[in-house]
Amino acid sequence: MPARSPVTPARKRSSRQPLILSGYAHDVHAAAVCWALRRSGYRPTWARTLADDAMAPLSMHADHRAGLRFSGGIDPARTSSVWFRRPRLPDTFDGAAASDLAFLQDEWKRFAGNMHTVCATAGDVFWVNRPDRALAAENKLLQMQAAHRCGLRFPATLMSSDPEEIRRFFSAHERIVYKPFATHSWRDGDGRIFSTYTRALEADALRDDAALRLCPGIYQACVRKRYDLRVTVIGRRLFAVRLDAPPTDDGVVDWRAASIGDNTTSRPFALSGTWEAALRRLMESLGLVFGCIDLVADEHDELHFLEINQAGQFLFVEHDTPELPLLRATAAMLAEGRPDYSLDTIDDVSYAEYLEDPEQKAWWETVAPGMRGKNGAIAGVSEE
Repeated sequence: MPARSPVTPARKRSSRQPLILSGYAHDVHAAAVCWALRRSGYRPTWARTLADDAMAPLSMHADHRAGLRFSGGIDPARTSSVWFRRPRLPDTFDGAAASDLAFLQDEWKRFAGNMHTVCATAGDVFWVNRPDRALAAENKLLQMQAAHRCGLRFPATLMSSDPEEIRRFFSAHERIVYKPFATHSWRDGDGRIFSTYTRALEADALRDDAALRLCPGIYQACVRKRYDLRVTVIGRRLFAVRLDAPPTDDGVVDWRAASIGDNTTSRPFALSGTWEAALRRLMESLGLVFGCIDLVADEHDELHFLEINQAGQFLFVEHDTPELPLLRATAAMLAEGRPDYSLDTIDDVSYAEYLEDPEQKAWWETVAPGMRGKNGAIAGVSEE
């Protein structure tokens, strides 16, 4: 491949630029998208919190004549789009007394909550995704309610901590799986690592009333699957891949567990027109312009909806299926600030190129030492 200049000469004259809100310094998705935007002449801002010095302080104005408006860090005059990826609340305050920290943290939480609720008032700013819609879409039942409205097939589901209801659900279905509301990893007293992947349940796992009451869970009728599908929706474009993982002996039915050992294979998949239209309706119903949708195909090749992650990971898909331009598409949507973007807005860049760029290597050397917290865990990343 011929050598390329580090940055394409700036050809974008607009003073309005993309803003990326992502809370972890080691977020490779934010870093890669910033890189792709800069190579095409844009000047993105990456801020970890609303208090980050990288962005101007945010102000929200209310007036009984003019209504609401934003200025500062999310000013429509300077901000074309906001990628509300995975921002955090401020948790350190230089010069503050220890006795004031709880008050400061709570005030920032409430300030951010106001922004999330009225973000549509920011004017001509394109959100990926709008905070109010993004936070609502984190609720699995809301997703299923929307899927039902859009005519999507999905497994019978129970959310409960009631032992009797859980056992009745088990009896009503040939086989069920348990999944947590969010993936979590932890160490036990002997230092062994456990992770809450989706797994099939046997009757013996449901005998202890106290254990079932202790923690609510998501229980679903198990689809006897042939393969998984991951559909990354970036604006008006849908990128689907088929994921094939070998069966496991421990009841784990989650393809992510197999991917850790590189035991998953992927290839592009052509969705039917019916399913593509239904997924578009789902995105519209949830008010999302970006999302990573998990589907599963049963033994008859019928598809079933499982869930959507509105801030999901997608670069691993491009890494394994490089013909899908997910990095370029995400950067193009943020650059144009609209869902019907053109890929040509961004230079022909790829995730593979980013990984080989000296900028990426220098960035990684900077952030890697600070990834692990006091307990050795990687913030925002499962331990596995």
